[in-house]
Amino acid sequence: MLARIKEKYRLNNCIGISLRQDGDTPSFRCCKVRLDKEQLEIDETWEIADWELLANSKNMSIPIALHLEAKQILIKESSGGGLETDQLKSIFPSYDAARFYTIQMQGVATTWIAFVRRDYIAEILNRFSAAGYQVIKVFIGPFLLDNILAQLNSYNSEYSFDRHTIRIHEENKQWQQYRSGEEFESRFALKIADHPIKQQYISAYAAAFSTLMADYVSDYSLDIPAVEEQRQTWLEKQKFKINLIALTGLLFLLLLINTFLFSHYYQENQALEGKVSTQQSTVKDLGKLEDGIKENERLLTELGWNGGVSKAWLLDQIAYTIRQYAQITLSQIQINPQSKGLGNIIIQQADQIVIKGNSPTLEMLNLWLRELKNNPWITKVSIEEYGNKQQDDTIDAFTIKINYNDQVEGN
Repeated sequence: MLARIKEKYRLNNCIGISLRQDGDTPSFRCCKVRLDKEQLEIDETWEIADWELLANSKNMSIPIALHLEAKQILIKESSGGGLETDQLKSIFPSYDAARFYTIQMQGVATTWIAFVRRDYIAEILNRFSAAGYQVIKVFIGPFLLDNILAQLNSYNSEYSFDRHTIRIHEENKQWQQYRSGEEFESRFALKIADHPIKQQYISAYAAAFSTLMADYVSDYSLDIPAVEEQRQTWLEKQKFKINLIALTGLLFLLLLINTFLFSHYYQENQALEGKVSTQQSTVKDLGKLEDGIKENERLLTELGWNGGVSKAWLLDQIAYTIRQYAQITLSQIQINPQSKGLGNIIIQQADQIVIKGNSPTLEMLNLWLRELKNNPWITKVSIEEYGNKQQDDTIDAFTIKINYNDQVEGN
Protein backbone atom coordinates (compact mmCIF):
# COMPACT_ATOMS: atom_id res chain seq x y z
CA MET A 1 0.00 0.00 0.00
CA LEU A 2 2.77 2.44 0.94
CA ALA A 3 4.63 1.54 -2.26
CA ARG A 4 1.56 2.41 -4.33
CA ILE A 5 1.16 5.74 -2.53
CA LYS A 6 4.86 6.47 -3.10
CA GLU A 7 4.40 5.84 -6.81
CA LYS A 8 1.65 8.47 -6.86
CA TYR A 9 4.13 11.00 -5.47
CA ARG A 10 6.26 10.77 -8.62
CA LEU A 11 6.07 13.40 -11.31
CA ASN A 12 3.39 12.42 -13.80
CA ASN A 13 4.39 14.58 -16.76
CA CYS A 14 7.47 16.25 -18.14
CA ILE A 15 8.72 17.97 -21.28
CA GLY A 16 12.10 16.86 -22.53
CA ILE A 17 13.89 19.62 -24.45
CA SER A 18 17.05 18.82 -26.37
CA LEU A 19 18.81 22.09 -27.14
CA ARG A 20 21.24 21.81 -30.02
CA GLN A 21 23.36 24.84 -30.88
CA ASP A 22 25.19 24.91 -34.21
CA GLY A 23 26.98 28.23 -34.01
CA ASP A 24 24.53 30.91 -32.93
CA THR A 25 21.44 29.06 -34.17
CA PRO A 26 19.51 27.19 -31.46
CA SER A 27 17.16 24.30 -32.12
CA PHE A 28 14.77 23.20 -29.41
CA ARG A 29 13.52 19.62 -29.95
CA CYS A 30 10.61 19.04 -27.55
CA CYS A 31 8.92 15.83 -26.44
CA LYS A 32 6.03 15.86 -23.97
CA VAL A 33 5.83 12.62 -21.97
CA ARG A 34 3.07 11.63 -19.55
CA LEU A 35 3.13 8.90 -16.90
CA ASP A 36 -0.27 7.20 -16.97
CA LYS A 37 -0.43 4.58 -14.18
CA GLU A 38 2.44 2.26 -15.16
CA GLN A 39 2.72 3.37 -18.78
CA LEU A 40 4.69 6.22 -20.34
CA GLU A 41 2.85 7.96 -23.15
CA ILE A 42 4.36 10.35 -25.69
CA ASP A 43 1.71 13.05 -26.03
CA GLU A 44 3.40 15.18 -28.73
CA THR A 45 6.69 16.26 -30.26
CA TRP A 46 7.57 19.63 -31.81
CA GLU A 47 10.52 21.81 -32.73
CA ILE A 48 11.13 25.51 -32.00
CA ALA A 49 13.73 27.56 -33.86
CA ASP A 50 14.57 30.44 -31.48
CA TRP A 51 14.31 31.74 -27.92
CA GLU A 52 11.51 34.18 -28.66
CA LEU A 53 9.20 31.44 -29.93
CA LEU A 54 10.16 29.29 -26.93
CA ALA A 55 9.02 32.07 -24.59
CA ASN A 56 5.61 32.12 -26.30
CA SER A 57 4.99 28.41 -25.76
CA LYS A 58 1.94 27.32 -23.74
CA ASN A 59 3.73 24.56 -21.80
CA MET A 60 5.29 26.61 -19.00
CA SER A 61 3.19 24.85 -16.34
CA ILE A 62 5.05 21.56 -16.98
CA PRO A 63 8.56 20.87 -15.61
CA ILE A 64 11.46 20.70 -18.06
CA ALA A 65 14.16 18.06 -18.46
CA LEU A 66 16.90 19.82 -20.42
CA HIS A 67 19.46 18.09 -22.63
CA LEU A 68 22.29 20.13 -24.13
CA GLU A 69 24.30 19.50 -27.29
CA ALA A 70 26.72 22.32 -28.20
CA LYS A 71 30.34 23.02 -28.99
CA GLN A 72 30.74 24.10 -25.34
CA ILE A 73 30.34 20.44 -24.32
CA LEU A 74 33.51 18.37 -24.65
CA ILE A 75 33.40 14.54 -24.79
CA LYS A 76 36.58 12.64 -23.86
CA GLU A 77 37.47 8.95 -23.61
CA SER A 78 39.61 7.07 -21.13
CA SER A 79 40.59 3.45 -20.71
CA GLY A 80 40.27 3.74 -16.93
CA GLY A 81 37.14 3.64 -14.80
CA GLY A 82 35.83 5.85 -11.98
CA LEU A 83 38.11 8.78 -12.79
CA GLU A 84 39.12 11.18 -10.03
CA THR A 85 40.19 14.83 -10.27
CA ASP A 86 43.87 14.14 -11.05
CA GLN A 87 42.96 11.67 -13.75
CA LEU A 88 40.45 14.11 -15.23
CA LYS A 89 43.21 16.73 -15.43
CA SER A 90 45.42 14.29 -17.27
CA ILE A 91 42.63 13.87 -19.83
CA PHE A 92 41.62 17.52 -19.96
CA PRO A 93 44.46 19.76 -18.66
CA SER A 94 42.18 22.81 -18.34
CA TYR A 95 39.83 20.97 -15.96
CA ASP A 96 39.00 22.80 -12.73
CA ALA A 97 36.21 21.43 -10.53
CA ALA A 98 35.18 24.98 -9.59
CA ARG A 99 34.70 25.92 -13.25
CA PHE A 100 33.42 22.72 -14.88
CA TYR A 101 30.61 20.19 -14.47
CA THR A 102 31.43 16.63 -15.48
CA ILE A 103 29.47 13.47 -15.98
CA GLN A 104 30.91 10.01 -16.67
CA MET A 105 29.68 6.77 -18.13
CA GLN A 106 31.46 3.45 -17.83
CA GLY A 107 31.50 1.23 -20.91
CA VAL A 108 32.95 -2.24 -21.50
CA ALA A 109 36.56 -1.06 -21.70
CA THR A 110 36.13 2.68 -22.05
CA THR A 111 34.95 5.49 -19.81
CA TRP A 112 33.39 8.49 -21.50
CA ILE A 113 33.51 11.88 -19.77
CA ALA A 114 31.56 15.02 -20.70
CA PHE A 115 32.86 18.45 -19.62
CA VAL A 116 30.96 21.73 -19.65
CA ARG A 117 31.63 25.12 -18.10
CA ARG A 118 29.47 26.07 -15.13
CA ASP A 119 28.96 29.61 -16.40
CA TYR A 120 27.57 28.26 -19.70
CA ILE A 121 25.05 26.09 -17.80
CA ALA A 122 24.13 29.05 -15.59
CA GLU A 123 23.55 31.20 -18.68
CA ILE A 124 21.28 28.62 -20.32
CA LEU A 125 19.29 28.10 -17.11
CA ASN A 126 18.84 31.85 -16.72
CA ARG A 127 17.49 32.11 -20.25
CA PHE A 128 15.01 29.29 -19.62
CA SER A 129 13.95 30.90 -16.36
CA ALA A 130 13.48 34.24 -18.14
CA ALA A 131 11.35 32.45 -20.75
CA GLY A 132 9.10 31.17 -17.93
CA TYR A 133 10.30 27.56 -17.69
CA GLN A 134 11.36 25.61 -14.62
CA VAL A 135 14.17 23.15 -15.33
CA ILE A 136 14.33 20.18 -12.95
CA LYS A 137 17.05 18.10 -14.67
CA VAL A 138 20.04 18.97 -16.88
CA PHE A 139 21.82 16.41 -19.08
CA ILE A 140 24.89 16.88 -21.28
CA GLY A 141 26.38 14.55 -23.85
CA PRO A 142 24.84 11.37 -25.21
CA PHE A 143 24.94 9.30 -22.00
CA LEU A 144 21.23 9.65 -21.15
CA LEU A 145 20.51 7.66 -24.33
CA ASP A 146 21.70 4.59 -22.45
CA ASN A 147 18.41 4.58 -20.52
CA ILE A 148 16.21 4.25 -23.62
CA LEU A 149 18.24 2.22 -26.15
CA ALA A 150 16.42 -0.96 -25.14
CA GLN A 151 13.13 0.70 -26.12
CA LEU A 152 14.28 1.50 -29.67
CA ASN A 153 13.68 -0.90 -32.49
CA SER A 154 17.06 -2.28 -33.55
CA TYR A 155 18.20 -5.14 -35.74
CA ASN A 156 21.70 -5.49 -34.30
CA SER A 157 23.84 -4.13 -31.49
CA GLU A 158 24.48 -0.80 -33.19
CA TYR A 159 22.25 2.31 -33.02
CA SER A 160 22.68 5.21 -35.42
CA PHE A 161 20.43 8.26 -35.34
CA ASP A 162 20.58 12.05 -35.18
CA ARG A 163 24.44 12.34 -35.47
CA HIS A 164 25.07 9.58 -32.89
CA THR A 165 26.24 6.01 -33.36
CA ILE A 166 26.46 3.65 -30.40
CA ARG A 167 27.59 0.05 -30.35
CA ILE A 168 26.71 -2.02 -27.28
CA HIS A 169 27.83 -5.38 -25.95
CA GLU A 170 25.27 -8.03 -26.81
CA GLU A 171 25.31 -9.65 -23.35
CA ASN A 172 25.90 -6.99 -20.71
CA LYS A 173 24.46 -4.14 -22.84
CA GLN A 174 27.31 -1.79 -21.93
CA TRP A 175 28.66 0.61 -24.51
CA GLN A 176 31.57 -0.60 -26.58
CA GLN A 177 31.91 2.36 -28.92
CA TYR A 178 30.48 5.85 -29.33
CA ARG A 179 31.03 8.29 -32.21
CA SER A 180 29.28 11.42 -33.42
CA GLY A 181 29.12 13.05 -36.83
CA GLU A 182 26.86 14.39 -39.55
CA GLU A 183 26.98 11.06 -41.36
CA PHE A 184 25.29 9.08 -38.60
CA GLU A 185 21.57 8.98 -39.36
CA SER A 186 18.95 6.25 -39.05
CA ARG A 187 18.33 4.30 -42.24
CA PHE A 188 14.84 3.21 -41.17
CA ALA A 189 11.84 4.53 -39.23
CA LEU A 190 12.33 4.53 -35.48
CA LYS A 191 9.90 3.54 -32.74
CA ILE A 192 9.82 3.83 -28.98
CA ALA A 193 8.05 0.56 -28.20
CA ASP A 194 5.08 0.84 -30.63
CA HIS A 195 5.14 4.64 -30.89
CA PRO A 196 6.78 6.04 -34.05
CA ILE A 197 9.26 8.83 -33.31
CA LYS A 198 11.49 10.96 -35.49
CA GLN A 199 15.19 10.64 -34.73
CA GLN A 200 15.64 14.31 -33.79
CA TYR A 201 13.28 13.85 -30.81
CA ILE A 202 14.95 10.80 -29.26
CA SER A 203 17.30 12.79 -27.01
CA ALA A 204 14.38 14.92 -25.82
CA TYR A 205 12.39 11.77 -25.04
CA ALA A 206 15.40 10.28 -23.22
CA ALA A 207 15.62 13.42 -21.04
CA ALA A 208 11.92 13.27 -20.11
CA PHE A 209 12.05 9.50 -19.56
CA SER A 210 15.16 9.69 -17.34
CA THR A 211 13.49 12.40 -15.26
CA LEU A 212 10.14 10.68 -14.77
CA MET A 213 11.79 7.33 -14.06
CA ALA A 214 14.67 8.76 -12.00
CA ASP A 215 14.17 6.19 -9.23
CA TYR A 216 14.57 3.26 -11.63
CA VAL A 217 17.26 4.22 -14.18
CA SER A 218 20.85 5.44 -14.10
CA ASP A 219 21.23 9.13 -13.30
CA TYR A 220 23.30 10.92 -15.94
CA SER A 221 22.18 14.41 -14.92
CA LEU A 222 24.44 17.19 -13.65
CA ASP A 223 24.57 17.83 -9.93
CA ILE A 224 23.24 21.42 -9.83
CA PRO A 225 21.79 22.41 -6.42
CA ALA A 226 19.41 25.03 -7.81
CA VAL A 227 18.01 22.55 -10.34
CA GLU A 228 17.64 19.83 -7.70
CA GLU A 229 15.82 22.30 -5.46
CA GLN A 230 13.48 23.04 -8.34
CA ARG A 231 12.84 19.31 -8.81
CA GLN A 232 12.09 18.86 -5.12
CA THR A 233 9.62 21.75 -5.32
CA TRP A 234 7.77 20.01 -8.14
CA LEU A 235 7.76 16.75 -6.17
CA GLU A 236 6.29 18.58 -3.17
CA LYS A 237 3.61 20.03 -5.44
CA GLN A 238 2.80 16.54 -6.64
CA LYS A 239 2.68 15.24 -3.06
CA PHE A 240 0.43 18.11 -2.05
CA LYS A 241 -1.89 17.42 -4.97
CA ILE A 242 -2.10 13.70 -4.18
CA ASN A 243 -2.54 14.38 -0.46
CA LEU A 244 -5.27 16.90 -1.22
CA ILE A 245 -7.09 14.39 -3.41
CA ALA A 246 -6.67 11.69 -0.74
CA LEU A 247 -7.83 14.07 2.01
CA THR A 248 -10.84 15.15 -0.05
CA GLY A 249 -11.70 11.51 -0.70
CA LEU A 250 -11.30 10.69 2.99
CA LEU A 251 -13.47 13.62 4.05
CA PHE A 252 -16.10 12.57 1.51
CA LEU A 253 -15.97 9.01 2.86
CA LEU A 254 -16.28 10.27 6.44
CA LEU A 255 -19.17 12.48 5.39
CA LEU A 256 -20.83 9.51 3.71
CA ILE A 257 -20.32 7.36 6.83
CA ASN A 258 -21.62 10.22 8.98
CA THR A 259 -24.71 10.48 6.78
CA PHE A 260 -25.39 6.75 7.09
CA LEU A 261 -24.83 6.82 10.86
CA PHE A 262 -27.01 9.89 11.26
CA SER A 263 -29.79 8.25 9.23
CA HIS A 264 -29.43 5.02 11.23
CA TYR A 265 -29.46 6.66 14.64
CA TYR A 266 -32.19 9.09 13.59
CA GLN A 267 -34.42 6.15 12.76
CA GLU A 268 -33.50 4.45 16.04
CA ASN A 269 -34.24 7.70 17.88
CA GLN A 270 -37.62 7.92 16.20
CA ALA A 271 -38.33 4.33 17.22
CA LEU A 272 -37.24 5.08 20.79
CA GLU A 273 -39.43 8.18 20.88
CA GLY A 274 -42.33 6.00 19.80
CA LYS A 275 -41.53 3.48 22.53
CA VAL A 276 -41.19 6.23 25.15
CA SER A 277 -44.49 7.70 24.03
CA THR A 278 -46.08 4.25 24.26
CA GLN A 279 -44.53 3.67 27.67
CA GLN A 280 -45.77 7.06 28.87
CA SER A 281 -49.25 6.18 27.63
CA THR A 282 -48.93 2.80 29.30
CA VAL A 283 -47.88 4.43 32.57
CA LYS A 284 -50.91 6.71 32.37
CA ASP A 285 -53.15 3.73 31.59
CA LEU A 286 -51.58 1.77 34.44
CA GLY A 287 -52.29 4.71 36.74
CA LYS A 288 -55.91 4.69 35.67
CA LEU A 289 -56.06 0.90 36.09
CA GLU A 290 -54.49 1.18 39.52
CA ASP A 291 -57.08 3.77 40.52
CA GLY A 292 -59.83 1.55 39.11
CA ILE A 293 -58.47 -1.46 40.98
CA LYS A 294 -58.40 0.49 44.20
CA GLU A 295 -61.98 1.58 43.63
CA ASN A 296 -63.01 -2.00 42.83
CA GLU A 297 -61.23 -3.24 45.92
CA ARG A 298 -63.16 -0.69 47.94
CA LEU A 299 -66.40 -1.91 46.37
CA LEU A 300 -65.42 -5.53 46.93
CA THR A 301 -64.78 -4.76 50.55
CA GLU A 302 -68.22 -3.22 50.81
CA LEU A 303 -69.74 -6.20 49.02
CA GLY A 304 -67.88 -8.74 51.08
CA TRP A 305 -65.99 -10.22 48.06
CA ASN A 306 -62.56 -9.76 49.52
CA GLY A 307 -62.42 -13.13 51.27
CA GLY A 308 -62.97 -16.82 50.66
CA VAL A 309 -62.25 -18.57 47.38
CA SER A 310 -60.54 -16.58 44.60
CA LYS A 311 -63.11 -15.29 42.14
CA ALA A 312 -60.53 -15.44 39.35
CA TRP A 313 -59.94 -19.09 40.15
CA LEU A 314 -63.69 -19.74 39.91
CA LEU A 315 -63.82 -18.08 36.51
CA ASP A 316 -60.79 -20.07 35.36
CA GLN A 317 -62.42 -23.34 36.43
CA ILE A 318 -65.65 -22.48 34.60
CA ALA A 319 -63.70 -21.60 31.46
CA TYR A 320 -61.76 -24.88 31.70
CA THR A 321 -64.96 -26.97 31.78
CA ILE A 322 -66.45 -25.25 28.72
CA ARG A 323 -63.34 -25.58 26.56
CA GLN A 324 -64.75 -28.52 24.55
CA TYR A 325 -68.18 -26.94 24.02
CA ALA A 326 -67.18 -24.25 21.56
CA GLN A 327 -70.79 -23.71 20.38
CA ILE A 328 -71.91 -22.60 23.82
CA THR A 329 -71.39 -18.88 24.28
CA LEU A 330 -71.47 -17.01 27.57
CA SER A 331 -72.82 -13.49 27.77
CA GLN A 332 -72.72 -12.84 31.53
CA ILE A 333 -71.27 -14.30 34.73
CA GLN A 334 -72.26 -12.96 38.15
CA ILE A 335 -70.51 -14.17 41.30
CA ASN A 336 -72.48 -13.60 44.48
CA PRO A 337 -75.15 -11.64 42.59
CA GLN A 338 -77.18 -8.93 44.25
CA SER A 339 -80.95 -8.50 44.30
CA LYS A 340 -83.35 -6.01 45.81
CA GLY A 341 -85.56 -7.02 48.72
CA LEU A 342 -88.29 -5.17 50.54
CA GLY A 343 -87.60 -1.50 50.92
CA ASN A 344 -85.01 -1.67 48.08
CA ILE A 345 -82.56 -3.36 50.39
CA ILE A 346 -79.68 -4.87 48.50
CA ILE A 347 -79.43 -8.56 49.21
CA GLN A 348 -76.22 -10.39 48.27
CA GLN A 349 -76.62 -14.02 47.21
CA ALA A 350 -73.53 -15.55 48.81
CA ASP A 351 -71.74 -18.60 47.36
CA GLN A 352 -73.70 -18.42 44.13
CA ILE A 353 -72.77 -17.96 40.50
CA VAL A 354 -75.31 -16.97 37.85
CA ILE A 355 -74.30 -17.65 34.25
CA LYS A 356 -76.17 -16.46 31.16
CA GLY A 357 -75.46 -17.48 27.62
CA ASN A 358 -76.65 -19.36 24.54
CA SER A 359 -76.58 -23.04 23.60
CA PRO A 360 -77.64 -24.59 20.31
CA THR A 361 -79.32 -27.53 22.12
CA LEU A 362 -80.45 -28.42 25.59
CA GLU A 363 -78.55 -31.69 25.29
CA MET A 364 -75.24 -29.84 24.81
CA LEU A 365 -76.09 -27.59 27.77
CA ASN A 366 -76.74 -30.65 29.95
CA LEU A 367 -73.45 -32.20 28.89
CA TRP A 368 -71.64 -29.07 30.02
CA LEU A 369 -73.55 -29.05 33.33
CA ARG A 370 -72.49 -32.64 34.02
CA GLU A 371 -68.90 -31.52 33.42
CA LEU A 372 -69.39 -28.72 35.92
CA LYS A 373 -70.86 -31.04 38.56
CA ASN A 374 -67.67 -33.12 38.53
CA ASN A 375 -65.80 -30.22 40.21
CA PRO A 376 -65.55 -30.69 43.99
CA TRP A 377 -66.00 -26.98 44.65
CA ILE A 378 -69.52 -27.05 43.12
CA THR A 379 -72.31 -28.16 45.43
CA LYS A 380 -75.26 -27.66 43.09
CA VAL A 381 -75.98 -26.72 39.43
CA SER A 382 -79.46 -25.90 38.16
CA ILE A 383 -81.01 -24.51 35.00
CA GLU A 384 -83.06 -21.46 35.82
CA GLU A 385 -84.18 -20.58 32.29
CA TYR A 386 -83.86 -22.08 28.82
CA GLY A 387 -85.46 -21.07 25.52
CA ASN A 388 -86.80 -17.69 24.44
CA LYS A 389 -85.37 -18.16 20.95
CA GLN A 390 -85.99 -15.13 18.74
CA GLN A 391 -87.31 -15.42 15.21
CA ASP A 392 -83.90 -15.10 13.51
CA ASP A 393 -81.87 -16.91 16.22
CA THR A 394 -80.70 -20.49 15.81
CA ILE A 395 -79.76 -21.08 19.46
CA ASP A 396 -81.60 -20.75 22.78
CA ALA A 397 -80.63 -18.52 25.68
CA PHE A 398 -80.12 -20.00 29.10
CA THR A 399 -79.55 -19.00 32.69
CA ILE A 400 -77.96 -21.40 35.14
CA LYS A 401 -77.24 -21.07 38.86
CA ILE A 402 -74.24 -22.62 40.56
CA ASN A 403 -73.84 -23.03 44.30
CA TYR A 404 -70.20 -23.38 45.29
CA ASN A 405 -68.13 -24.09 48.38
CA ASP A 406 -66.37 -20.90 49.41
CA GLN A 407 -63.86 -22.80 51.53
CA VAL A 408 -62.66 -25.18 48.88
CA GLU A 409 -58.94 -26.01 49.14
CA GLY A 410 -56.31 -25.85 46.37
CA ASN A 411 -57.38 -22.56 44.81
